[in-house]
Amino acid sequence: MDNLPLLIQLSVILTLLALLWLTIRAFRKHPVWGFLVLLLSPIGAAIFGINHWPDEKKPFLAYLTTFSFSMLLAAYLFTSWGGWELIQAYNRVQEGMQSHSLSREDATAYIHTSLAFSERSGLDPEDQQQYNAMRRHLAQLDEAERVKALQEAAKAERAREELSRATISRKIQPEKENYRLEYKPIPVSDAKRYVGSTVKIVRKGVVEKEYRLTGVTANRLQLAQRNSGGRYSFSYSTRDIEKIRVLTRQPY
Repeated sequence: MDNLPLLIQLSVILTLLALLWLTIRAFRKHPVWGFLVLLLSPIGAAIFGINHWPDEKKPFLAYLTTFSFSMLLAAYLFTSWGGWELIQAYNRVQEGMQSHSLSREDATAYIHTSLAFSERSGLDPEDQQQYNAMRRHLAQLDEAERVKALQEAAKAERAREELSRATISRKIQPEKENYRLEYKPIPVSDAKRYVGSTVKIVRKGVVEKEYRLTGVTANRLQLAQRNSGGRYSFSYSTRDIEKIRVLTRQPY
């Protein structure tokens, strides 16, 4: 595999030499034939070779053989680099952006395929404009997910308030019990059960901090925190979270 690019370069050199030989022979026939072979090959070479087969079959066959061999090697090398996968991934991204249905999976697959092609070939197919367009589209998806998470959190809060009012209206007097507030560790996958609760989160390389859990999506936690400037919202990927604890009331 390492010697294949060198073999292709050698094959291309032989192809050019064969084309030069055929072009010289064509100019000896007539200048028109010479320019036809020089400027319009391989089609021009094929026309000249067929029309002057008895006299020019050797240079024509030499050019045809070296040219075909070079094309086969180039196609094999392009395939081994993952070129066809890159083209398919690029087409899926283009179709997704045009129809406003680009998925995060297709965008990630295109980036990974592009990086793999670059690593194998030593070429850089990166299209910065394409990457920027993907980033804008994914940002819109993130915003839509955030809005949906906030709506779900508000809906859950209303449900809790309605349940509380129903309990009061029935005048249910629960038994008095003593309890204390403490943080209980939970799996990240159970976080959606505690939307609206106070949590403490440990991320990779970051000390534990306290937040308000406002929503949960497939792979992100929506959080809020207060500081001197007010309340602000943000999200963390679940893959970056090493530990999460939720504030609960524990009877004793």
